[in-house]
Amino acid sequence: MWVPRAVFNAAHSMRPTSGMASATAEIASPLPLGVVGDPLLSVVRRRSAGRSMNIIAGRGQSAPSSLSGPLATSSSANLRLGSFYALATTALLATQEPFSALAAKHLSPLYFVCLTQAALLLSVPLLTARRASRHDFVVLLSARRNRIKLAVLFVIGCSGLALYNLGLRNAHPIIIAAILNLSPFWAALVARVVSRKPIPISPFLFCGCFFVAFVGAMLIAWSQIDVSSGASMDDLVKSLIHGSWKYAIPIPVFFALSGTLVGHWFREMNESATIAANFVVSASLLIPGTLLAAYLWSVPAIGSDGKGAVLLLLIGTLAAAAAGRVCYQIALTVTDNDNGFVTMFFLLVPALSSLISFPLSWWIPELRFAAGPMFLGGLTLVAASLFIFSWRSW
Repeated sequence: MWVPRAVFNAAHSMRPTSGMASATAEIASPLPLGVVGDPLLSVVRRRSAGRSMNIIAGRGQSAPSSLSGPLATSSSANLRLGSFYALATTALLATQEPFSALAAKHLSPLYFVCLTQAALLLSVPLLTARRASRHDFVVLLSARRNRIKLAVLFVIGCSGLALYNLGLRNAHPIIIAAILNLSPFWAALVARVVSRKPIPISPFLFCGCFFVAFVGAMLIAWSQIDVSSGASMDDLVKSLIHGSWKYAIPIPVFFALSGTLVGHWFREMNESATIAANFVVSASLLIPGTLLAAYLWSVPAIGSDGKGAVLLLLIGTLAAAAAGRVCYQIALTVTDNDNGFVTMFFLLVPALSSLISFPLSWWIPELRFAAGPMFLGGLTLVAASLFIFSWRSW
């Protein structure tokens, strides 16, 4: 299940936090949604020394090879290509926070979740536009073993949302940003355990780049929080003492685990078909469930003043949760499921969300952008650390 980042925002306090709350997330993709996966897969699998082709043909995994000669060059090229797809994913994920801010303020959480799931369901025809995608889509939903795996992914997504409600619903925004910005660390750990992927650079350099980028992302978050919510240091101390935020620490683990398991379980499948199947499973359960709950609890219908917010929410969901998720899975395929490498780039999301909020703030007063020294300093730290991380990984 893919739980859009904006759903977490609606569950928090129904107020927009344009520069902060996109801390996990995660250039618009020039490829149409329906074809984004297929051409790349043939290139990636040819570069992987026959490993993926053996899996597709049912011959199992090939024996480990030495990382010398052509294979070492191929691995480096995959990380280079993966970094570009990771950046594309980051940019797409950054669009959701500004586009969903108005809906998070004016819509009830039940309608918010229902509409995001409806948008994801609308993207399924685009994701399965190619014949190869449709074939894999049918295979994924028709096989009992695959349906069980999709159900597990749905439970993982719901668990992350439940932990957010339990641990971060009333937490200070900076605590939320701090927990979600830890995603690269947890993603690297998940990739190591599930996919046996080592860190592409030395652990010392990885930790150094992550620490600097983390500090930069937090500076960016704080620079926007001061403007948008006026959260004080006293509120931060009280929130730390409250302690419920500790229950939310596994949230980035669930996010990373979901992406890694999709790459691990369905690596022989087309990415867009796999994501479409995830959307169908989650929407088929959440849309009826949220509508029934709204009826039983007599939630007021969406008024005419909320139509603009709904339109922006649909656009942001299609860009971030649909196209962004497909790009995310392609980045994992390119890097051989190296989630720690891919997720490191997500630390750019707070900065990109703030920059996207700037032109939108001319029409949406709830969105604000402060380009002060703290924001610029944080952006410099994140960009510099990611540049060194990418350069040394290549």
